[in-house]
Amino acid sequence: MYRFLATALLCVPAFFCIRATAQDTAAAKDTPLTVDQIVEKHTQAMGGIDKLKAIQSVTLTGKASLMGGQLEAPVTMKIKRPTSMRMEMTVQDKSFIQAFDGTTSWMVNPFMGSSDPQKSNDEDTQQAKDDADFIEGALVDYKAKGNTVELIGKEDVEGTSTYKLKVTKKGGSVEYEYLDAQTFLPVRSSGKRKQQGQEAEFESSPSNYKPVNGVMMPYSLAQKVNGTAMFDLTVEKIEVNTPIDDSIFAMPDKPKEEKKDAAKQ
Repeated sequence: MYRFLATALLCVPAFFCIRATAQDTAAAKDTPLTVDQIVEKHTQAMGGIDKLKAIQSVTLTGKASLMGGQLEAPVTMKIKRPTSMRMEMTVQDKSFIQAFDGTTSWMVNPFMGSSDPQKSNDEDTQQAKDDADFIEGALVDYKAKGNTVELIGKEDVEGTSTYKLKVTKKGGSVEYEYLDAQTFLPVRSSGKRKQQGQEAEFESSPSNYKPVNGVMMPYSLAQKVNGTAMFDLTVEKIEVNTPIDDSIFAMPDKPKEEKKDAAKQ
């Protein structure tokens, strides 16, 4: 269970690519668009750069349906600029936590036999750094972020015509964004990630967008790993620009009792 929870968390930037309702449906016409034109329309569809940059923090609460509905888990996510993130999910009365403070990626995973915080390996930490566009996503201002974007072409996604974009991030990781060809809102994000040293294919499908402070945020997310449905997230509430203490993103020290025991050895 811990493996797919970690994989799902690595897909948060795709989920938190905050989107706005589209004001322009020019893509419905046959006029070809360049990559930069698509990205610009996407940015405007999200609400524009000013509204996006005005969001400094996001707090989300919801419920995840796991293992085909066999389990239901409350979820809380907190995101703060520039690159901090924390997710906490309660499964079978145990709290799974994964966080990133901009430098260190860490987790608390009782399903691995310990409730102590554990630092992520170098590979997972680098992935967290690559995915640190937690609010506006990798496409907005992509050149300034050191990303490159390539238009692969148009592709049908469950009956919706989309632009398929290949995004190569500054750190080297690659993901694919599928934008609705009429609204420029995302309908899918996919890519490959390594978990526990093994490569896995992920797919995220955001939907049910609702306005929050002038932009649109997805209130539903379906997650697949290696083609298997892992969870469906239903968002109950999203708050923006509420105060969040930086300390919640930092990896906590291990219990004092454990430190004392280690000192005696």
